[in-house]
Amino acid sequence: MQGSVLKGELKVTVVCSTQDRASQNIKNCLLSLRTWTPAGSVEELDVFEYEDFRIVEIAGPLIFQDGLDKKIADRDYPASLIIFASKHRSKDMRAILTVHSTGNANEAKFGGTPKRLSQAAPQAVRSLLRSLKTLGENEDYEVTLECSHHGPSDLDIPSVFIEIGSNEAQWMDEVAGRIVANAILLLKDDGSPVAVGFGGTHYAPRQTALILSTDITFGHIFPTHALNDIDESMVKQAFARSGADFAYLDRKSMKGIERDNLIRLIGSTGFEMKKESDIKEMNGKH
Repeated sequence: MQGSVLKGELKVTVVCSTQDRASQNIKNCLLSLRTWTPAGSVEELDVFEYEDFRIVEIAGPLIFQDGLDKKIADRDYPASLIIFASKHRSKDMRAILTVHSTGNANEAKFGGTPKRLSQAAPQAVRSLLRSLKTLGENEDYEVTLECSHHGPSDLDIPSVFIEIGSNEAQWMDEVAGRIVANAILLLKDDGSPVAVGFGGTHYAPRQTALILSTDITFGHIFPTHALNDIDESMVKQAFARSGADFAYLDRKSMKGIERDNLIRLIGSTGFEMKKESDIKEMNGKH
């Protein structure tokens, strides 16, 4: 119900940080696009609601929000999904809009816990990525997935990061903010088959292309440079925390020994693997 405030109701929760300029840009665009109702505060920072969405503002860095799902639920703002609205920083400074899951295959340099993955939100990943691509088709922004990285990892409800990169000019760009805000408001669940991805660069080009061109989506994705950190326990965790149906290997991106080791690990856990040709044949059949 538009305009109503029902504390205790599960909602899609967009988390914005006062320390993050892109996050504030996205928040301001969300507030301008719909009529939101003030719904209280969390630690003296604002909460707003619109239909099935809630905006929760926090003071700290987004990557260090382990346990946030429990914290906001304890304050009567439970989330069915958390979308972290964030900046993206990279050395190449390119204009980019990204979507990714969080967690650490090995050490935790940037938040989270070593060897722990968050609960992924693969349907949201698909919806957000495809909407960004459509909404940004006439703008100078690249749209891509990223592999799972940084914190938080201690979240037991589904979560996803959506980001504007890669420097202040883009973080403050209202065009980018409105694209991201509209992508969030267009959120839908296609019930798509879910894969765990292995291999490729940090920006997961093959996995990005598959979401944009086929019926599938991805939970956690591991780049080629992280494959040495993958053991049977991590494979099982990735499938469990993604709710995945099968694995996809970007075979051309990895050495034969890496591929063979992954095939052995995935096979030993009882999960299925699909090649790109198999995925394309799935279209419309799930």
